[in-house]
Amino acid sequence: MKLKNRQLIVVVTLIAALVGVVGLLALPVLVQAGPDLPPRNPPNRAEADDDDDDGGALIGAYIVLQAQGGSWAGVQWQDEAGTWRAVEGWQGSLSPDGSRRWWVAARDFGRGPFRWVVMTGPGGAVVATSAPFDLPTQANQIVLVTVAP
Repeated sequence: MKLKNRQLIVVVTLIAALVGVVGLLALPVLVQAGPDLPPRNPPNRAEADDDDDDGGALIGAYIVLQAQGGSWAGVQWQDEAGTWRAVEGWQGSLSPDGSRRWWVAARDFGRGPFRWVVMTGPGGAVVATSAPFDLPTQANQIVLVTVAP
């Protein structure tokens, strides 16, 4: 009888551990801020080169920021409560000419509202925010937003 009790304890412990691992794997999905945000990771170089001469690569478009002041920029989306939330993966340093570009997948065309936030650096003071905008609506379209302090 003791052996069966030990076997039962081992089986229950293994099941509990398995449930815990599955729960940890699901955690990033559960804590993602908001439904159906744009992809966090940009496509690889071949996918982003959508110049229509490659016979079927992934279709997309771009959002482009042209800013004066600041050295860092990020994109935010507005949730149903009106709160602006950072889009993970759409933050980075500005180029020397004050621009930043992000690729947009076709499945995200027309979504919004979004806005650009220009900062002094990662986590730094906000220099300026753009007016709200929607993502491009068609392939190869560029939504250009200019921001000045």
